[in-house]
Amino acid sequence: MVFALIYAKLHYSNVFDTEMQRSNNTILQIGQTVSATASIAAYLEDKDLANEVLNGLVSNDVILAAQLNGQQSVLAKSILYKTELPITFVLSNPFIIGEQIGAIYIEPNTIFIEQSAQTLALSSVQTLLVVILPMLVIFAILVYALITQPLNYLSCQLAKISPGKGQRIVIPATHRHSEIGTISGDINKLLSRTETLFLQERSLRKDIERFEKRFRLMFEKSSSPTLLVKDKGDILLINEAAQDLLAGLGIDLEERFPHALGKACKTPDILYTFTSNSINQKQVMQSEFEFNNQLTLETVWLNIIIINTESDNQSYLQVFINDITMKKVMITQLKQKAQFDTLTGLSNRYGAELILLEWLDQQRPFSLMLLDLDEFKPINDIHGHNAGDSMLQHVAQQLQLNVRTDDLICRWGGDEFLIALANITEQETKDLATTLSKVITTPMQYYKSGQEHTLIVSASLGIARYPDHANTLKTLVECADIAMYTIKRTSKNSFAFYQI
Repeated sequence: MVFALIYAKLHYSNVFDTEMQRSNNTILQIGQTVSATASIAAYLEDKDLANEVLNGLVSNDVILAAQLNGQQSVLAKSILYKTELPITFVLSNPFIIGEQIGAIYIEPNTIFIEQSAQTLALSSVQTLLVVILPMLVIFAILVYALITQPLNYLSCQLAKISPGKGQRIVIPATHRHSEIGTISGDINKLLSRTETLFLQERSLRKDIERFEKRFRLMFEKSSSPTLLVKDKGDILLINEAAQDLLAGLGIDLEERFPHALGKACKTPDILYTFTSNSINQKQVMQSEFEFNNQLTLETVWLNIIIINTESDNQSYLQVFINDITMKKVMITQLKQKAQFDTLTGLSNRYGAELILLEWLDQQRPFSLMLLDLDEFKPINDIHGHNAGDSMLQHVAQQLQLNVRTDDLICRWGGDEFLIALANITEQETKDLATTLSKVITTPMQYYKSGQEHTLIVSASLGIARYPDHANTLKTLVECADIAMYTIKRTSKNSFAFYQI
């Protein structure tokens, strides 16, 4: 009897310890089983996949709670998780051997495990005492055959599977409709999903590499000078066109932007403010700047565009530079042709109208003289158009010598000239008109066929004042024209003010 009790007690302890150890082994096996999937979740920082792994863990009765950590954060955590000494499973990088990317921390359901072990031990003792030990042996065999062995089989298969190679777990025929089969199917689904993620990642990497090559080729071979600059001014990338342009201007590319350009810029302060505003306002900025070519000492105009961009929480500036010197020269030449008379060098009618309309917008008082040459037609008829052109140039020169530099002189058309005198009194206008009437009659020496000819013209002047006589340019010119023809029909070689 005593022996039976001692044996029962030993059996009880043995069953209890065995059950506790089995539970611990089960936890270890489960942890190892989900480690591969958990590694994928940790590598991808996929919280949804991490939660699936965690839910699978805590669904086991032997596990009370668990936590899955990535490299930088907690990806998933059970509500009941609070232990300080969990069972730890280190997660390795699925692509780089030996690199740790996270861990699974499992808190065993100690109370449940101990209670289960006690219950099983008591039951075992009771059964043993009533000669059910053979049934327990048979049950243990069945458990091993139906659960432990299949799980070991699954574990062995998982250990041999290489992610991304299309390998799957083979489900035993006897377990196709059991929980082992269900677990195997779920694992295969996880493997399929993981493989899909691998394929997508590989495809994305190839796309990124392809786009990077295209972008670099486009950037380096672009005919548009381009720089990539940190917001602090460090030049990270510069294409060949930009190197050629800036080197041709004698600009040191080793210095920071925009100070590298500032040394050659005629308005460096404006350039620095322009760059600072683009950085602070996070806006696309564009402007034109005048530079001195430090090699040839010539003037060069550059159009600069700055675009702000961000990548990996770092701000960058895309700087596009275009040499617009030829454009500026062409615009200047076109403006010269459009607004100035090619024969006399004075403003033409279009150029004068632009200036006078601006004066009207500013409400600046001025006197307007309309001047028509007397006896000019006979010079053209007798001596030819070359003589007429020389006379027009002679008159233009006399006007320029006797009119203030801030006043406007225009060849209005043919042998008509227009003079606009800003901020001048009526008496000062009379004095100037008297002077002009005299100097215009200054004789001009003209040589034709070896003979010298003295040519003289006079002028009839009509004067109108703004705003006294009219408020629009058209009406003001008409008033001056009326006054001029009043002199033209009477005395000539004189001037008259418009009479209201």
